[in-house]
This record gives sequence, C-alpha cells and structure tokens, in this order.
Amino acid sequence: MTPQTEYKLWRNAQFTTKEGFFPVFTSFKSKMKTLSPGAIALFLYFGINSNNQTGVSFHSIQTIANYFGKSPRTIGNWIKELVDKGLIVRRQEDVKGKTITTLRPY
Repeated sequence: MTPQTEYKLWRNAQFTTKEGFFPVFTSFKSKMKTLSPGAIALFLYFGINSNNQTGVSFHSIQTIANYFGKSPRTIGNWIKELVDKGLIVRRQEDVKGKTITTLRPY
C-alpha cells in the first residue's frame, strides 16, 4: 500500500467514524514562524479540546502541564506567547472559577 493510499483510507475512516477534528487553516503558516514549538503544540491542544462551535475550553494550567509533562511555569510561558500573538484569550469569570480559554481567528 502506498503512503498516499494509506493516508486516504485513514482520512476516510476518521470521517466515517465521526472522529472529531480541529482545522488548521493555511494562514496559520505565518504564525508558526513566530511561535516556539511548545506554543504550537499548545495551540493544537486547545484546538483539539475546544468546542467546535465556540472555540472554548476549560483546561487548567495544571491539567495541561500534566498532559505535556511540563511545569506550570512552562505552560504559562506558552500561553503568554499565544495570548501575545492574538491566538487565544484566557479569562477567569471569578476568583475561584474555571479559567476559560477561547481560540481567536487568525
């Protein structure tokens, strides 16, 4: 089986089983040049874990740090990169409430 055939079968199977997905549009290419590999991975993480209609997710820094096996400080730095580049917004509705991350158009 060729790699192209293998890819086509995999892609079709993902759609058939209604596996969720996160589109990365071609215009993201210009953002990639200015982001660290960690920030790019985190952006994909938020995309995969966000609501497809609203772009919202509720993962804490500690949850993300556990997933990546990194310190909360490292995750905070990656988040800052994404915020500074206008790719996400993070806010907390109240002092003890969940932190809301929203993907932004790029």
